[in-house]
Order: sequence, then C-alpha cells, then structure tokens
Amino acid sequence: MALFTVLLSLLIEHYLGTLEEFRRYRWFTELTDRVRAALPERLADSPLAVALVLGLPTLVVLVLSAALAETWLVLGLGFGLLVLLYSFGPQDLEARVEAWLEARERDDEESARWHVAEILGADMPEDPQQIARTVMETALVEMHERLLAVVFWFVAFGPAGALLYRLAALLRNRTRNDDSAFAEWTARVHYALGWIPARLTALGYAAAGSFVDALQYWREEAGKWRDVNRGVLIAAGLGALQYGAVESAGKEAELDDMRAAIALLRRTLVVWVAALAVITLAGWTS
Repeated sequence: MALFTVLLSLLIEHYLGTLEEFRRYRWFTELTDRVRAALPERLADSPLAVALVLGLPTLVVLVLSAALAETWLVLGLGFGLLVLLYSFGPQDLEARVEAWLEARERDDEESARWHVAEILGADMPEDPQQIARTVMETALVEMHERLLAVVFWFVAFGPAGALLYRLAALLRNRTRNDDSAFAEWTARVHYALGWIPARLTALGYAAAGSFVDALQYWREEAGKWRDVNRGVLIAAGLGALQYGAVESAGKEAELDDMRAAIALLRRTLVVWVAALAVITLAGWTS
C-alpha cells in the first residue's frame, strides 16, 4: 500500500502543479511558541521541549491513522495520501529553478535574480558566477529535504513518520540562526532523522549518474561541510554529474549544468520508485 500511496502522491504533485497553498504551517509555529512558553524556563530549551513540539502533532496523526485504518481501509489510505502530500516540502523547488533557467535564457536578468532570490533566500552569494553552483547545491539538498526523506519516513512509519520529518525540517529552518540550546537540540534531531535517507539519496544520485565519481566525491568531499548530511548529498550529486571534470564557463555552460542537475534529480526519483517497487514485490512473494 505504501508504494501505491507514494506513486499516487507523486502523480498528483506532478500533474496538479504546485500545492504550496495547501501547505500552511503557521499552526506549527504557534504550537512551538505555546509549548515553550508553557514550560518552566529551564525546560524551554531542553530536549523535552523539542520532543513535545514534534511529538504532539505526530502522535495525533499516528492515532488518527490507526483509527481510520481500523474503521475503513480506504479512509486510512486517503488520510495517508493527504498527510504525505502535506508533508512534501513547502515550495516546488524544481518549478522555481525552471523559471530561473527560462529567465536566464531570455536574458531577463531582473527576473532571474528575483527567482534565484526566491530559491536561495538570504544565502544568495554576491558573486554572480557562484549563483549557478549554489542553486545546484541547493537543488541536490532539497530533493532529499523536500521529497525523498519524507518518502523514506512514510514507508518506514506511515503518515506519522512523513509529518515528523517535515516538522523537524521546518523547526530546523526556523532556528538555523539561533544559538540557543533549543536550536542545537533541533539540529541534532533533524540530523538524526536525515542520516539514513540522506545516504540513500546519495546512492540514488550515484545510480542515476556516474557511480564511481559519485562515490569518490562522497568519500573525499562530504566531510568538508559542517552539516555532514548536506555534504554527503552535495558531494555525491556533484560527483554523479561529474561537475567540474571539464572546465566550462559562461551562461550556456551554467544552463547546461543546471539542466543536467534537474535531469539527475528526475532519474533519482525513478531509481527510488523502482527500488520501492522491488522491495514491495519481494515482500509480496516471500
């Protein structure tokens, strides 16, 4: 059933276009603030606060999912589909990258800078030559953050697992520039939840691109990032693309590199779906 739900969710996401209006998380921001305010000061920055903030909505979804599945299987499947779609990343990064590419192709630099600012936010580099590389790195990471890690936790623990990862990612993004103990514990939880799916995504990049180069870059470059999960994704992705193996410069080379990256992301998704299908079929025949 997990395979059917994942396939259906991906088809809906593709053919209905962006579902950003469906994904509103203001309630989670308010819940986070209320939980921390209700706790004693010494506990507001503790692991307990992180556990409560993430655990309460996850528990609600877990109970509802089990209850609906017991009542009527179709209701359980429908609820799981809705939660999975809701848990996919808030933004459709691929559509934004495509819009940026189109603006660059027609030499509309004002529109291109607007789109890249939407993609990168405050992290947009000053050097124009670094923008394409940064967009590529962001795409390689966001394929995992927005989609594949959510799919992994959905397959592993159902709708509650998918929502748990999305909320952990949202909380991590919100506290990224915070130096509190709460932010540190949030980063640890997000890192732990992302450890396995990040490496499976990296293997997907390797299988969808240059396998040998992906593994070599992964081994040699991943540790250079402070966030090792992020380093694994970027290193394996760039290696799979053989990025930098041939000296290239200029707008056309940048656009070609970005198109190759988007193609890699799409092939990686196919690899994941194929692997899930094999695992599902093996379970049915065993």
